[in-house]
Amino acid sequence: MNFIQQLNLGTTAEMSLIFAVVFCITQALKTTVLNNKWLPWISMIVGVFAGLLAAVINADSHYLSSAVLGLLIGGFTSGLFDGFKGFSTNKEDKNNGL
Repeated sequence: MNFIQQLNLGTTAEMSLIFAVVFCITQALKTTVLNNKWLPWISMIVGVFAGLLAAVINADSHYLSSAVLGLLIGGFTSGLFDGFKGFSTNKEDKNNGL
């Protein structure tokens, strides 16, 4: 989440709202017959809509940044960033246990 906060796309309240919506919907979809390989994509799409919803609720006029924030939080919620973590850390970080 620190990466997302550094981008300064939204407030902590917006991030919390988007995270809660995406997490609840993703968890509900896990109980259906839907194949789990689609959940990261669905959570990112839900994140975009939740970001737009958060922008409307907070009377924010930056819809694009809220949609990008929702996309990133949706990816974070589904664990998509864990797959990229190996690419973003350098060799020294891996040796130090980071």
